[in-house]
Amino acid sequence: MKKTISAAIMAAVLISCGGAAKQGQQCVEETKDCCKGVYSPRTVLDSAEYLLDKQIKIKANVSRVCHCGSNMTFTDMKDTTAQLYVLAGGDIPKFNQCLKGQNANITGSLRVKKYSKSDLDSAVIKLEARLAEVSAKSDSASLKTAENIKAKIENTKKDNAEKNEWMTAHNSDFYPFYYFEAEKFADCCVKKNDPEWVGSTEDCGDKCAK
Repeated sequence: MKKTISAAIMAAVLISCGGAAKQGQQCVEETKDCCKGVYSPRTVLDSAEYLLDKQIKIKANVSRVCHCGSNMTFTDMKDTTAQLYVLAGGDIPKFNQCLKGQNANITGSLRVKKYSKSDLDSAVIKLEARLAEVSAKSDSASLKTAENIKAKIENTKKDNAEKNEWMTAHNSDFYPFYYFEAEKFADCCVKKNDPEWVGSTEDCGDKCAK
């Protein structure tokens, strides 16, 4: 399950700044040098309360690109357990498939989708309805699809159980899913094996501009 913010994390130390939550909030609001103006997925998720709906710049590895280019997944270059869903938008109509495996630096805004228990239950119900529809057919393609749906149902139930546990532990009536709305590439490429160096769009050829 993708890492998201929790009440405990909100009060914890911001990793990139190495300070207390109060210092982290000040750093976010005043763009202190300790944050360098560029965030990693881990820092974004750990400080989502302060970064929500703000325009920020994120530097990370592109670990997945949707086949249609409408979205991709950012994975922290130092902490691979921290992943962030990224939607194409603004000056980026879609993400080029050749971005997969590359490091990218993108400007955009952090958003949140709040899932209630009924939302989670509804997702399973829809999958089960789809399974019943496909299972009524006997052709080989339908049988294969049915097996894939069964696996997705099990994974969704497991994921929902963890989300419900989080809501119970935090006395919350919703589960927050944080994602990033991309607006434009900002010095899009990062030199291989040197995550501290950020090159310009020109250095990337045209792969980041498409």
